[in-house]
Amino acid sequence: MRFVDIKFSKRNAIPGGTISGVVVVETDRLFECNRVVLRIKGRERTEMGSGDTKITDEFIHASGEMFISEATAIRPGKTEFPFAFQLNDDIPPTFSGYYGWIEYSVEAIVEVDWGFDPKMTRRFRVLPYHPEYIPEVEGYNPKSMKTNVLHVELPSDILRMREGIHINFMVEDHSRVTGVRFEIRRRESAKCRHNKGNNDETMTRKFVPLTPYDFGKWKEVVMGKDWRRVPFKSRFIKTEYFLKVILEMRWEIDPFVTYALRISGERPEEEEEDIFDVLAMDLGYQ
Repeated sequence: MRFVDIKFSKRNAIPGGTISGVVVVETDRLFECNRVVLRIKGRERTEMGSGDTKITDEFIHASGEMFISEATAIRPGKTEFPFAFQLNDDIPPTFSGYYGWIEYSVEAIVEVDWGFDPKMTRRFRVLPYHPEYIPEVEGYNPKSMKTNVLHVELPSDILRMREGIHINFMVEDHSRVTGVRFEIRRRESAKCRHNKGNNDETMTRKFVPLTPYDFGKWKEVVMGKDWRRVPFKSRFIKTEYFLKVILEMRWEIDPFVTYALRISGERPEEEEEDIFDVLAMDLGYQ
């Protein structure tokens, strides 16, 4: 029996960060191996169409090979071979969407003479860069939109990852209104050879029911608290986020308004406080 596995000590990293772990080789009898190899792969792939009209496109973001052990005798039991490698700082994050995906993996291969080379593949994740803090602009004019019945006002178009985004809305009197639905949606724009496509997907939603006593009154709702998604642009794929506010009505087409959103990180002083909080918890002070 010869079995190979990969165990990560650090499976997630931002571009420029380090992925590390061990290749574990398990055997019930002594055998000689020529070397232990680790292959790093990072691919982006898009697909459009189906059947005979299906087309694909692919780009390699990461490719490499490491020799983590030269020729050696592997004894019965478990033997570990440590590894660590640094990611390029210009690669896109791991992603899975409607038109395609971006994935990263390592493959461990134990090369032997006159036999099948035991191997194992495991995926790791590349996380997006944390977005920079976007300060509010002095004299910012609230973004207002309306339909015949629905009025929406954003004090800011910035979604702060910790605080979310505040939305003010008012619905005028209408007998067929049931409530207002709020959605933060991701728009995936993709290229595949000479073709282009767009797909919208709801990431989070909230429904606010309305009664006749709510009509004509401004209300507030908060969306996207503790947000974890960041827009990015890669070789073939681009993601953006927008807010969609829909007035749900019985037996009628639901009117709606949309706003493009900017994603912001925390203030630098808030990030510092977070770091110290984590350190305090690790050291047993909290």
